Amino acid sequence: MQIYQPLSLLLFALGATGLNFSYESTRLTEHDIGDFSAITFGDVSSAPSTYEGPEYKIQPEDAAWPSEEQWARLNTTVYGNLLKPHPVGAACYPNRPEYNDSTCAYLLGRATTSRFFFNDPLTALTTWGEGATCLQLLNTTGRTCSQGGFPVYVVNATSVRDIQVAVNFARNQNLRLVIKNTGHDFIAKSTGRGALSIWTHFLKDIEFLSDYSIGEYKGAAARVGAGIEAWETLNAMVEHGNITVVTSLDPTVGNGGGWVLGGGHGPLTSLRGLGADQVLSLNVVTADGNFLTADLNQNQDLFFALRGGGGGTFGIVTSMIVKAWPGRTKIGGLTFYFTTGSGQVTIPSGRGYPSTPPVHIADAETFWKAYREYLVFAKEIVDAGGFGFGDVTPQGNNTYVFVGTFTLPDIPSDKIKEFYTPLFTSLSKIGVEIPNVRHAFLPYAQRGIGVTPNSFPGTPADTFFISRLLPRGLWAAAAAANNNNSETPRLDAVAAANWGTAEMGYRVTTRAYGPSAEAAGYPGNTTTSAVNPAMRDMVIHCAIFNPKPVVDVLPAAEFHAQHARLRARVDELVRLTPESGSYFNEADILEPDWQRSFWGEHYPRLLEIKKAMDPWGLFWAPTTVGSEQWEVVAADGLPT
Repeated sequence: MQIYQPLSLLLFALGATGLNFSYESTRLTEHDIGDFSAITFGDVSSAPSTYEGPEYKIQPEDAAWPSEEQWARLNTTVYGNLLKPHPVGAACYPNRPEYNDSTCAYLLGRATTSRFFFNDPLTALTTWGEGATCLQLLNTTGRTCSQGGFPVYVVNATSVRDIQVAVNFARNQNLRLVIKNTGHDFIAKSTGRGALSIWTHFLKDIEFLSDYSIGEYKGAAARVGAGIEAWETLNAMVEHGNITVVTSLDPTVGNGGGWVLGGGHGPLTSLRGLGADQVLSLNVVTADGNFLTADLNQNQDLFFALRGGGGGTFGIVTSMIVKAWPGRTKIGGLTFYFTTGSGQVTIPSGRGYPSTPPVHIADAETFWKAYREYLVFAKEIVDAGGFGFGDVTPQGNNTYVFVGTFTLPDIPSDKIKEFYTPLFTSLSKIGVEIPNVRHAFLPYAQRGIGVTPNSFPGTPADTFFISRLLPRGLWAAAAAANNNNSETPRLDAVAAANWGTAEMGYRVTTRAYGPSAEAAGYPGNTTTSAVNPAMRDMVIHCAIFNPKPVVDVLPAAEFHAQHARLRARVDELVRLTPESGSYFNEADILEPDWQRSFWGEHYPRLLEIKKAMDPWGLFWAPTTVGSEQWEVVAADGLPT
């Protein structure tokens, strides 16, 4: 089959107007290359349309692995920014030269309430995706520590030039390349055995533009460096005083990185769209080492792919320009919860909003009827531009705790009680009386320091999970069934399936948000982006978590057995929602039919762009566009 390049793939040179920050003005030149042939630029035009290169990437044990002299020269070329780090957990293992019991105690103590792990070049907060090869534990008896799935070398990028040098070196030396920003990584995109990693974490600039114009867009905007995290964006909003930028829910997620590239949901998603819908322009280093701008006017196919097509796939973004909305946003919300049984229950986090006292329900059947009422109401939350949480945690012996929170940006203060009253009325009708319902208003932008309860890896929450998007059609069918007294609608079947899942000990979470085309706005609703079409028609993002933390998932065979049991539960949801899919950034690392699940009808175009932009297969991570071309296997043939 002949592969052709659409006209919009012709790459335009980046002029001075494409620069967002000073670190982007420092770029690789022919003078820098000199006789160092390992960092020469690639030539897309001379690459064959079908890959004809080596069958595998070079690993440290291979004879072709770069010599120490080559690595030293690479380090000199990036001005000493090449690191060869060890896993931080090595401090806890007596047989490691890095062993230090004081350091180990720090890792499990004060480091967990600091920025330590975010500022580490290797750490990924989900450790099982790396292989859990060097967990930080006070008692490591019987355990070992190795580099495992962590990269061998890391370029701490301080300029576009650093990134270009690293990209060219990895491509020319046939090395595995990975990209890391903050370390929020659910599907092993920022780790890789024997890899060279490009770390964009410290590309931290942010700037507001009062008047920006491109295409049909005219208004305020923000320039955002690749390493900027949500809390830094929020702090900048506080300082500015009268502007709103869409960010992630977790303040330590990188706004300028994989969050946007994979879609990017957050508190304002139902009102303003996904992170990808905010993007007006991106600066990016591509697989041939060139530095380009992709926007509505140039490199349009790359602009399409980078907005929702997945991180670690089409290039390394150095900065972007995103929409900024006028005014300060306030969010009204409340938290409520109910539980079966009469035992003591730890009051859950109210996410900053008032929380009701515990409501004890005598039987599981009534509990799950109340859960179903929340599912029905979730559509109202989305339609009001809000974001909802509805989580069920099993407590054993057929007992459960449900925690519900919903947040409503820009709702008038005199309308919020009117909004939520129907939910609590419907709960009352089935015998679940929620007492002392109270709401509050919080500013969307609040100052932070970039430390959260998820600021460290290896916690009990470090478990694998599988997710499914629940489409709007479930609610339409439920309404029709209620009106016509017809057969049990699919929404009821979803509630019943989740009950069965929780009975098996799995935690079932829902996030109600709806990044419709209307919410996306321009250019998301008029210029096609790579965002999964299933996300445009969703109401709930449902995720089911394996109960065992990573420290209990050691042998590959056991991991696969646990995964198969969890997959069987999610497949019930898949069967009930055949028209839908899953969210790339928060999904199953072994998602079946992932091409359709993550991108639907967009996948053929994305694959065409990938082959044209990266004919070497340089940018690779599990279940990314074009990753079918490569696989990582262990000696026993199992994925690792």
